[in-house]
Amino acid sequence: MPMDHLSVEEASALLCRCVSPVRRETVPLSRALGRTAARELFAVMDQPPFDRSPLDGYALYHGDLAGACAEAPAVLPVCRPIFAGDPPGEPVPRGCAVRIMTGAPIPPSADCVVRQEDTDQGANAVRVFVSPAPHDNICDRGEDLRSGALLFPAGTVLTPAHLGVLAGQGMETVDVHVRPRIGLLSAGDELVLPGTPLAPGKIYNSNRFYLAARLEQLGMEPVISPVHSDDPELLSGAVTGLLAECDAVITTGGVSVGQKDYMPAVCRRLGAGLLFHGVAVKPGSPMLAMTLSGKPVVCLSGNPFAAAATLEAVARPMLLRLAGRQDCSLPRAAGVLTAPFRKASPGRRLVRAVIRGTRVSLPAGGQVSGVLSSWMGCNCLMDIPAGSPALPAGTEVEVILL
Repeated sequence: MPMDHLSVEEASALLCRCVSPVRRETVPLSRALGRTAARELFAVMDQPPFDRSPLDGYALYHGDLAGACAEAPAVLPVCRPIFAGDPPGEPVPRGCAVRIMTGAPIPPSADCVVRQEDTDQGANAVRVFVSPAPHDNICDRGEDLRSGALLFPAGTVLTPAHLGVLAGQGMETVDVHVRPRIGLLSAGDELVLPGTPLAPGKIYNSNRFYLAARLEQLGMEPVISPVHSDDPELLSGAVTGLLAECDAVITTGGVSVGQKDYMPAVCRRLGAGLLFHGVAVKPGSPMLAMTLSGKPVVCLSGNPFAAAATLEAVARPMLLRLAGRQDCSLPRAAGVLTAPFRKASPGRRLVRAVIRGTRVSLPAGGQVSGVLSSWMGCNCLMDIPAGSPALPAGTEVEVILL
């Protein structure tokens, strides 16, 4: 099966076109953090639902304090207190004040609040040392949200702030997309699980744990196959089994041109539709993608960083679309390289990096695709265009944010 080496963008677009957001469900707010809203939501009430005081003080009519100052304070009788949770009660008689606490409703006929620090804090009568303007220290009904206002569109990833707003609207539940179930399969007779004695020639399967964790971080539900094999029959059965219960499958290993790189053979064996085999980027260029039963199977390199880089640059938009995101484009930023990158890049290259502000630094430990430790602490991939020479410090670069 020859490699066609599509661009990163072409490969990613092909994957995105073969998926649609997964089904919806209604969940309580307590289970909605990080989920993707399945529909747009609107405010059902004003927030706050009444005029209220933002501080402890006295509610009164501003005209009763005309000319009041520290040298000539106004003195008003205090007719009652109002606490948060109390009804606003009767109108405040002209020439009187009501002791009011933070969050309490503004009583009728009062048009301002004087903070307690500007008074002698009297209980039965209060001396006021300022002359307020109408509407001073009043939070208006609907100041935060008006009934009918758009809270957020469909496709929004729900944060604690979104959930707080929904709770403030009296909503107990929210419609979200079901977390996509993503099958994970590792090809390779050399792989063993952590905790197993390491026989000669064997390595521990780091890809399985890295990818499962990253998928969870992206809002997916990983489903892990127990198969570790270079047998095309076993691999074919494992892919079929995962697709029966998952929305997509991601495999690692077996995609290049070695004698035991069997994922192209699996594609033929299953009669899958080949989307592409080969992406014009390093590391991870042998990446393969196919569709089977209307679902994508994404086959990544077995080298740990190569798998991580192509997951981010090529497969992540498809995963986000499955999760119901409206904007599945990769977030990017511009920065300036703080140290030289000494390799020329005849082809497009993805380099692990850290961006802080506009400063882009490279980790110690090198950029070899089989090395994962230097990926720790990185928050972006530096995207180096094909045909670039070695990059001196101070070069302006573009990064893909994680």
